[in-house]
Amino acid sequence: MKWLGFILPFIMGLGGKGSHRPRRSLKDSALEIYDAITIRSRTAVFLSMTGLGAIAFVCGGVFMFITEATRQYDTTGYVFWNSTLITSLCLTAAAVGGLSYVYFFAWPGVRAADRRREAAEIEFKRQQELHAGSLEAALSALVMDFVRERELRRAQRTSSPSPAPESSTEGELHRARAEAERPSANLH
Repeated sequence: MKWLGFILPFIMGLGGKGSHRPRRSLKDSALEIYDAITIRSRTAVFLSMTGLGAIAFVCGGVFMFITEATRQYDTTGYVFWNSTLITSLCLTAAAVGGLSYVYFFAWPGVRAADRRREAAEIEFKRQQELHAGSLEAALSALVMDFVRERELRRAQRTSSPSPAPESSTEGELHRARAEAERPSANLH
């Protein structure tokens, strides 16, 4: 969709960035499109060619290692380290390192994908903390209700056993339970 939005103004004759005069011919528009596309895709082409070159060097290094190792084994019966084997392994390692750099760090969009992934992880952690906070609030309300009930029962036992304080204690108990069960009280 980005490419269509990029190419459409040239075809309609409006020109590219900064030019608001109509084009005289389709050839001028086509040349301008070609120039803009080559400038925009230069990085991707360069990195792709670097990746293909690295793959060729990996294949060359592995081939050098295998041919030298088999030659040594055929002539002497065992394989020993020499400059050709070491060079082929170093060539392969350098090419794998270059290929890894191209496709894991330098490729366009890799950094943006990393930023999106980190933002998603941060959002997930924040959501988990909010969820844990609501569970924590519910558990604390339950524990506080239990503590209040115990305190009221102790107060009732220590006071005189008259019927009037019992009914007032039960009323306080019901009020405490209702307060703890309210949704707004659990979401501090």
